[in-house]
Amino acid sequence: MNNRVCTTRKVTVAGVPVTVTVAGHELAVQVGRFDPQAAAGRLPVNRLSGTAAVAVHVAGEGGPDGAGERWVAGLYPAAPGAAEQLLLCDGCFQAATGLLAVCQDGCMRDLDHDGLCLRDSPGECQWCGEPGRLHEVPRAEVQHRLPTVGEEDEGCWYLHYTDGTQGPFPSAQAAWDYWHANGDGETPVPSQGKPKKAP
Repeated sequence: MNNRVCTTRKVTVAGVPVTVTVAGHELAVQVGRFDPQAAAGRLPVNRLSGTAAVAVHVAGEGGPDGAGERWVAGLYPAAPGAAEQLLLCDGCFQAATGLLAVCQDGCMRDLDHDGLCLRDSPGECQWCGEPGRLHEVPRAEVQHRLPTVGEEDEGCWYLHYTDGTQGPFPSAQAAWDYWHANGDGETPVPSQGKPKKAP
């Protein structure tokens, strides 16, 4: 089998990171652990199993609504305590806080490094999935400003906030790019002209 990755798309829906990859001749869908706080009650956790349900439906020959195959599995929540802090990329950090994303004092890494400045960490944003430099932010300070991205109609992607939606955008990446550049319209996003440095 050819394992060369051809295409990868990432989206976060209700706090659940979903990655779809075409590798060789196979379409793989990876559903990550979900964040119960970001899910905001949309994915209830079963008290006995400690999981929420994830269902994958593959349409049959009759099209999207045709009979096909369906698999249901347990979706595990993130580890306890992991939800207290979020690791955000430069774009999500700036859009959610209004602060300029810069390296922390004492960072000895290249300016375009992945992950946190002063300790080991994952290399991808916990919210949008973009790789890059990360900033640790208390969830309580930014949770209400962070959108999720979802496709409502084929080729129409939207930013979903707690109080509404914004879009459509031609792709999930276009929606994230817009969010990174413009935020939610309430928190000023720093520009090169008037940067506001993080404390």
